[in-house]
Amino acid sequence: MTQEEICERIVAIVNEMRENTCERYMFRNIPLAKEGFSLVKQLESSEETPMGRAMACNAIYEELSEHNVPRFALELLRYELAQLELSDEEKKEGPLSKDFVRYEIQRLEDFIDIEHVSMDEFMEKYHRHLKFSSVERTPIWEEIYYDVEVECDKELGDIPRGMGFCYGYWHTLQNVLAKRGIEWQSPKELNPRVMFD
Repeated sequence: MTQEEICERIVAIVNEMRENTCERYMFRNIPLAKEGFSLVKQLESSEETPMGRAMACNAIYEELSEHNVPRFALELLRYELAQLELSDEEKKEGPLSKDFVRYEIQRLEDFIDIEHVSMDEFMEKYHRHLKFSSVERTPIWEEIYYDVEVECDKELGDIPRGMGFCYGYWHTLQNVLAKRGIEWQSPKELNPRVMFD
């Protein structure tokens, strides 16, 4: 692929990811994000600037459900930070500032550091109010997440993804994970006083 074709494909990937996000199919963004990130790295020997590569990484990251693939998201953010550090341009605020990217890196490092950062410590430090199943912090979750979501999507079929969808989705997700020997608790089970729609 030429540099122009690579850039066009990255733009197409990000647009497809945004569409998936709007339609509540964020799991479909995982293989797209991996393809896009691979293409961004191919631009290292081209005329593309480090800031251009950082911006592409940021656009990909924005459409990624980072807590479901935190190790991959960390790889993407670390590369983005390296590009920002190579860049002559400097953003003082916002998602393309080095401080923001460092914060995101630390947050995801703490998220996966089950040995040293308890669930309560993570939630307090990052102002999270809804409890989530501890299995979501493990490497196995990240390894199976996409395949599990594909299976759930097939089982749920054309059920509208509007109000009340979460209950059917959580039930299906729990069953699909149970078949794999993974015990998962839904947000409703872990946060009984919270109303979900």
